[in-house]
Amino acid sequence: MLGFIKGILRDKDYDNITVECGGVGFVISVTNSCMANLPQVDEEVKIYTYLHVREDEMSLYGFVSPEEKRLFLQLISVSGVGSKTAIQILSAERMSAIINSIINEDTSVIANCKGIGKKTAERIIVELKDKIKPFDYIIPNDNLMNAMQENSQAIEDAVIVLTSLGLSKTKATELAKQCAEKHDTAEQIVAKALQYMGDK
Repeated sequence: MLGFIKGILRDKDYDNITVECGGVGFVISVTNSCMANLPQVDEEVKIYTYLHVREDEMSLYGFVSPEEKRLFLQLISVSGVGSKTAIQILSAERMSAIINSIINEDTSVIANCKGIGKKTAERIIVELKDKIKPFDYIIPNDNLMNAMQENSQAIEDAVIVLTSLGLSKTKATELAKQCAEKHDTAEQIVAKALQYMGDK
């Protein structure tokens, strides 16, 4: 499988792009978010890709980030949801909206995507609601990564406190990482986590 393609962006056309890599022009179907984040034509680009192979066709799909690709792979794991349908869903809604709709079992968001009916939306939710972990789809930024590196001990201590309050270790870890900022103490992280939970 092609994990990603890095080369020169040669063409942008609605929902397809052409990337030249090693003297070969790869035509890639991309999501709207990927298209919106592309550089100018003739500049270097890196696209995360999925190669879909059938007896009579080979199609290449592109994504702006590993997280967007991960959600695509989750969607096509659902029975009856193909690559084109998954791309339509990702192009119609933000990742956060799709993930929230699955977690909250709200069919309206996915069902409103072009070509997606209520039954398909219900099937996606049923098959993915226990598999989706929101923290897996947060695209890290420099501040978040630095906070996690500098505050690793504080985060670990905060997780211990949050689990003692009844949260699962997985949920406590996700919450602590989400709330942590540079130089935060464990107490500050816990306070933010409790406030976040209270606002939900």
